[in-house]
Amino acid sequence: MRNRDLVYVSNAPFTEVQKVLSVFSTVTAPVTAGASVYATAR
Repeated sequence: MRNRDLVYVSNAPFTEVQKVLSVFSTVTAPVTAGASVYATAR
């Protein structure tokens, strides 16, 4: 390695956590939006 080289690390532990949170957010976002619309319309 030399000065100013870029190091790329794949499969970092945070990446796996980020993937799980992304899937969880994808599932819960429509439910949250629906609850918000229901509460507003009520």
